[in-house]
Amino acid sequence: LIGENYLKWSQLIRTILKGKGKGSHLTDNAPDEKDVKFKSWDEEDSMIMAWLWNSMVLEISDTCMFLKLAKEIWEAVEQTYSKAKDAVQIYDVKVKTLGAKQGNKSVTEYANQLKSLWMKLDHYRVIKARCSEDSVILKEYIEQDRVYDFLVGLNSEYDQVQIQILGKEKVPRLNEVIAIIQSEESRRELMLE
Repeated sequence: LIGENYLKWSQLIRTILKGKGKGSHLTDNAPDEKDVKFKSWDEEDSMIMAWLWNSMVLEISDTCMFLKLAKEIWEAVEQTYSKAKDAVQIYDVKVKTLGAKQGNKSVTEYANQLKSLWMKLDHYRVIKARCSEDSVILKEYIEQDRVYDFLVGLNSEYDQVQIQILGKEKVPRLNEVIAIIQSEESRRELMLE
């Protein structure tokens, strides 16, 4: 962790610990010291604390060196570097997303640029639905909005394919739209050979 790479760093750490069956050390409270499992848990937690410190630059690890649990380290770093709900970060990502254009990039490069921005936006703008139905509707709305964002930034050579996509009764999912445009890009490249 060097600060500005918090998103990638936190995802990597969560994935590694989850893969080792230790993800709960970042989220759950310690068992009672009288619990028979405490000694084993405490040893694991110490190991995870060392992993966390070793994955940070010295200036960051020094700020949490004397915390007593991996969960405390995780929460301290999250509060300092996650920038979740940060209006400036949200605004910056939205400006970049709305200004994104394919230009000289391939369709894949352009799509990946947008996906990276959307991933950051999802992290910074935490939205909690009240029920599972609302959550599904919200996700569909966000995905459809992203389809439009993607199509808007494409080069004009894809206008005809865009019209076909938007003319469908139901707008396809984002990955399907990207695949359709990628296929058209490949078809055009083959025709030019």
